[in-house]
Amino acid sequence: MKNKLCMCSILAILCIFILGGCTTHQDENDQSDSRVDVALEQAVSDAIISHNRNIFSGGDKQTFATEYHDILKTVVQDKPTEVYLVALYAQYQFEKGEAKLTGGGSSPCVITFASEDGLYSVTDYWEPEDGENFESSLRSRFPKDILKSGTDLSDPNAMKICKQRAVDYFEGRGNDSSKP
Repeated sequence: MKNKLCMCSILAILCIFILGGCTTHQDENDQSDSRVDVALEQAVSDAIISHNRNIFSGGDKQTFATEYHDILKTVVQDKPTEVYLVALYAQYQFEKGEAKLTGGGSSPCVITFASEDGLYSVTDYWEPEDGENFESSLRSRFPKDILKSGTDLSDPNAMKICKQRAVDYFEGRGNDSSKP
């Protein structure tokens, strides 16, 4: 199980770099050190997968999990770093010769990280309430400038990108989803 999680993390990193699955909108509070940006991007990716992994079907329904995100704003205040983003989570299994979507979802969220020596750890993962409280919940947590510009994924192909990552993952395993 640990090897499978490690393999998924490595593949997720490679997919992010290869497919360019993230769009970052910088603001005046962002740190400009590219090493921090890469580490923060990976921390965001890991947080999205970790947060959603337990919400959706487990077992044989969750062979491969991936994500796509658009960072809308990053605010660094001393040690805590708040990242405002739209996250897409998707999980797949290999069935009858193809990658089948078994769960997923998309939502604006705020992930708060503590950082030390370039390493980020999640201290809070916030999503707006569902249903009739969605808008008021979102307004209570997101800055007005983000709300004005929108909280939708910027790439209409985000789901296709996630599916391609799953296809690449299964092809890399020789289409045998029972391999560790």
